[in-house]
Amino acid sequence: AAMVVAESVTHDAVLGCVRQAKAPNIESVEVFDVFRGGNVPDGHKSVAYAFTYRATDKTLTDAEVNATHARVLDALKQGVQAVLRE
Repeated sequence: AAMVVAESVTHDAVLGCVRQAKAPNIESVEVFDVFRGGNVPDGHKSVAYAFTYRATDKTLTDAEVNATHARVLDALKQGVQAVLRE
């Protein structure tokens, strides 16, 4: 998921939002790209995260993963005022 956040938003703040979402089956959250400039407003950065979802007892369905991911993205919008990039 790529999102634009204020320059002051830290990785720890993003992880805190993910934890607060209490979304099930999140195995890992990793940042893989940070971009500034271009069409990203001054004082902001575009950050791309890879979320890995896994259940130990079953194979997750697309619907389960999508619902969990939506919950995480909502938490990021509220917690760090993230604007999702399409």
